[in-house]
Amino acid sequence: MAGAKETTRQKMIGMMYLVLTALLALNISKEVLNGFVKVENSLLSTQATLNAKVNETNSELETKYLQNQEKVQPFRDQAQIVNEQANDLIAYITELKARSMAFSAGDYREEEVNNFTGYLGKDASGKDTVLNLKHIKQKDEYMALTEFMVGGEPESPKEGAWTATELKQKMVAFSDATKAISFKDNLGNTRTLPEHLQEQLDEMFEFGTEMEDGKEVLWEAANFYDVPLAAVMPLMTKMTLDIQDIHEDILAWLLGSVDAKAYKFTNLIPLVVPESNYILRGDTFRADVLLAAFDGTNPPDIFIDSQKWNTRDSTQLDIEDIESLPIGTDGLGKLRISTKGMALGDVNYKGLIRFQGPDGNVEPYAFYTPSFTVAEPALVVSPTKMNVFYRGVPNPVEVSVPGVPGDKLEVRISGDNKIRKQGDGTYIVEPGKSKEAKITVSATMPDGSKKTLPASDFRVKRIPDPVPSFAGKTPTDRTISKNTVLGAPGVSAKMQSFDFDVKVTVKSFSISVSRDGALVERKSNSNRLTSDMSELLKRVGRGNVIYIEDIVVSMPDGTERQLAPMKLKVA
Repeated sequence: MAGAKETTRQKMIGMMYLVLTALLALNISKEVLNGFVKVENSLLSTQATLNAKVNETNSELETKYLQNQEKVQPFRDQAQIVNEQANDLIAYITELKARSMAFSAGDYREEEVNNFTGYLGKDASGKDTVLNLKHIKQKDEYMALTEFMVGGEPESPKEGAWTATELKQKMVAFSDATKAISFKDNLGNTRTLPEHLQEQLDEMFEFGTEMEDGKEVLWEAANFYDVPLAAVMPLMTKMTLDIQDIHEDILAWLLGSVDAKAYKFTNLIPLVVPESNYILRGDTFRADVLLAAFDGTNPPDIFIDSQKWNTRDSTQLDIEDIESLPIGTDGLGKLRISTKGMALGDVNYKGLIRFQGPDGNVEPYAFYTPSFTVAEPALVVSPTKMNVFYRGVPNPVEVSVPGVPGDKLEVRISGDNKIRKQGDGTYIVEPGKSKEAKITVSATMPDGSKKTLPASDFRVKRIPDPVPSFAGKTPTDRTISKNTVLGAPGVSAKMQSFDFDVKVTVKSFSISVSRDGALVERKSNSNRLTSDMSELLKRVGRGNVIYIEDIVVSMPDGTERQLAPMKLKVA
């Protein structure tokens, strides 16, 4: 259908018609003719489905009529006219099929009345139907049928009752009558057939010339001249399907027009409208929550006054020279108001929504935006570990400016210090040799301007000395057992009461033991006891003093430090 999307049913009918046309182009044998039986039966099945849909739509319209006769009467009356026109045409085509079968079988004689009735019957719903094609023996007969429908001159088809010419005339008359539908509803409004249905009628009931073997032939000749009976039956069944299809579409339009004043919506979305987005601690967040509906195929026009509302003027907004807001795929108007140069405080604006209602009239709806607060941006820089930066370790820092997204911040640090952004939006500071670090932030504001915020100063310190340990003992301990001494692997060093994860490496240390008034010393160039140290410690006894000294460690900041010595008496 030109200018409209075909339904699944229409696509199926069109596909069957293409199959039928393709079969007609073949040199058809009697076996192939049986294939038309399957096509015919499929079309008849679709015809039954369409008939049920027509009946269902008529029933819905009748139900509405019983509920509100005054409102529905004009639509019901027009539906009954269309029903009569469509049913009369379908009954005519059905009888023409029966007459065609009788003529092809030699059972038809014009001087006899109802000599075709043996091929005509009633279906389960009481409507006229014809003998199933599978029971026809002369499926390939075309000569008598051609004489009956067209005559001997394809360029000049015969006229009169029960001919292809009369069939075309009746279908054109049906199309013209339905395209001319015009009536007044209960409110006095004139209702005419929608343009898309008129285009559908033009598409379905097109009876122009067709091309055959490179030349134009009339519609009557193309469809009924030298065409076998087995092909003519599905062709005429397809015509009834077209009639039923447009019949049902017109009824659906009439049914839908009854409630044309009712608003139709295609989408539902939840909305939360806060009273304010700026909440002080201790206050209460307040918002209205609702389910909003909108028609994605009929977006409104939304206008916002360029000047702040003075809270007193309640006149409707004059939308002349004001551009409407863009509408997103979520059906919401996208409002953007720059606060550049705006005075601090609470502001709001008035606006207007213009929406085309179901009757085609555009209706205005005035509104006011929720109040919002314009405030100076403030910088917040919070070290997540301590209030100083330590050299040699990554110092995590959070940098934020209320009201400004993190990707709109440019963060810098002074001197030889370094700062880098992490994937989660936080920052890592790596201090240099300077004793101070200054962080400066430039923010890109919502209006596109850049604003540099006051800098934040931090102290830079070296990492505190770690605490040495020997067999679990530290410099604050005074005694150690002989068994503990023998189980010691060496000397280690760890950070105590320090929030950062710092790895310390012991590079060297010495052990001295006082025995019999003499001091024996051994040295290690790692964190492990040497074999000499182990032998020395095996000979210590109760009362001997062990000195652990010259403990040198390597720190993450690249420095080496000598830690406090340890003095342990064997108990």
